[in-house]
Parts: sequence; structure tokens; C-alpha cells
Amino acid sequence: MTATADGQTARPERASSSSAAHRRRSQAAKVPFWKRDLGRTSPDHDDVEHPAFQPTLPRVNLLPPSVAEGYAARRVRRWLIAVGCLMLLAFAAVWNLQANQVAQAQADLDRALADNAVVTAKVADLAPIKQMYAQITGEKELVATTLSAQPRSALVIERLLAAGRAAQGDGGPVEFTSIAANYRGIPAPGGELNPCPTADPFAQDITVGCITFSGTAATRAQVSALLTVLTADSLFVGPFVNNSTVAETTSESAGAVMFTGTVGVGTLALEQPLSQDEIEAIRTPPVPQEAPADQTQEP
Repeated sequence: MTATADGQTARPERASSSSAAHRRRSQAAKVPFWKRDLGRTSPDHDDVEHPAFQPTLPRVNLLPPSVAEGYAARRVRRWLIAVGCLMLLAFAAVWNLQANQVAQAQADLDRALADNAVVTAKVADLAPIKQMYAQITGEKELVATTLSAQPRSALVIERLLAAGRAAQGDGGPVEFTSIAANYRGIPAPGGELNPCPTADPFAQDITVGCITFSGTAATRAQVSALLTVLTADSLFVGPFVNNSTVAETTSESAGAVMFTGTVGVGTLALEQPLSQDEIEAIRTPPVPQEAPADQTQEP
């Protein structure tokens, strides 16, 4: 202790603070421990503050690790089952949405099948008409083919008479006393091309008939002129005079030339002339292939 100026004794500050702390500790000691706030300290305490004490029970994990792994596996299985259920619900929803379209398509298919059955029955009922139409069409084609292979006889005779008028000389036109036509049709491939007599036996002209004629002319030159006119006409092939006779001249008539001959009728005289391919097929028929010899050997 120290003495002051007035003669009083003064205690040191440290002793004063120590006594105050002692009093606070004495008061705190009177408070039960469960009521104490251990997180708080005195204002003059320099320690770090701690959280308030909370009494709890001790925890001890006595389970083996396999139990925890089983819990984890069960959680994974539950997740998988949940995902599967969601997928199943999604599929059911899609199927429900498509059910109407599928039903509509099935209804359309049923109507189409019913219509097909009706049409099939009608076709079966009309089958005789179809057969009749096919028969009439075949007969029509046969008639057209037959007519197309027929020569135009009136035109052929008219052109022959016109050739006689074109070959007229001083004594008038050539007068035909007889005309005979023999039509044989289109020759078959490989057959005889021209059966009429002709001045050129090696000619490859195709004829569908032969006309034999006889007549009178004023001179032999007029007969030659007739042959020239017939040769220039595309309807005729190979005109040929096989006999001619000159009549005696008398006071009443001049000597006339009587002749007979033939001329072939070409393919242009047909109702439907042949094409160039058809003509070539008749002239050069395909060569038949020989059958292979039997190569089997007897034992």
C-alpha cells in the first residue's frame, strides 16, 4: 500500500481488480453448472468464446459395412423400378395417342377390302363381255389383215388400160382383146418371189399376182412403147411379151400386130403395201438351225 498526499492510504489497482474477480467467481460458484452459460466469458477475460454447451447422447455405429451397401443397392433398385414405371407410363400414353389413328387406318382398310370384293364381283359378272370384246377384236384384226393382203384389182386394170392409151401411135392406142388376172397373195418367206414369165429370171422382185393379156397394136414399136410404160409404172413388175404376130396388109386394112404377154402385180397394188422390213424378210428368210446330233453313246 502507498500513502497519498492527504495522509490516507491507497491500495494498488491490481489488488482492487483481483478482489472484484474473486467476488464474481464466488457468485458464479453459487450458480448450478447446468445453468451456466459456458459460451460466455467475463468482460476482462481474453479467451476465445465457445458455443453454448448442449448435452447430447453418445452415438456409436455398430452395423457392418454390408448393411450400408444393402441400403445403397435397395435405393438403386428403387430408382430403376421408378424409371421403368415412368417408361411404361410413357409408352402407354403414346399407344393411347396412336390408338385412334390405328383404328381409323383399320376402318379404312376394311372399307377398301369391301370395295375390292364388290369390284371383283362386278369384274366376274362382266367376264363374258370381255371375252366377246376380245373375240370381236380378233375378228376385226383378221378382216383387216385379210383386206390389207388383197390387191386393188380395179386400180390394176385401170392402170393397164391407161398404159395402152399412153402407148398409142399413128394407128391409135393399143387395144386389149383379153385380160386375165391371177392373184396368189403375199409369198411366204423362202417361196417363189415372181411366178410370172419375165425377161430377167434372176430378178428379186416380189409379186402378188400375174396378169395375162392379149391385144393389137399398129406396129411393133407401139408394143415396145407399151412395155416401156408398164416398166415405168410402180404397180407392175417385169412386163414381158412372149408372142407377137403381124397380120397381112390388105386393101381394106393395114397390117396390125397381134401380141400376148404377161406382167406381174407388185406389192404396191395391195390395200396395205408391205414395209421394207417385211420385203427383206421375204427375200432373205432365216436359215433353219440344224438339230444337234445325238451324242449319246451306247455301252
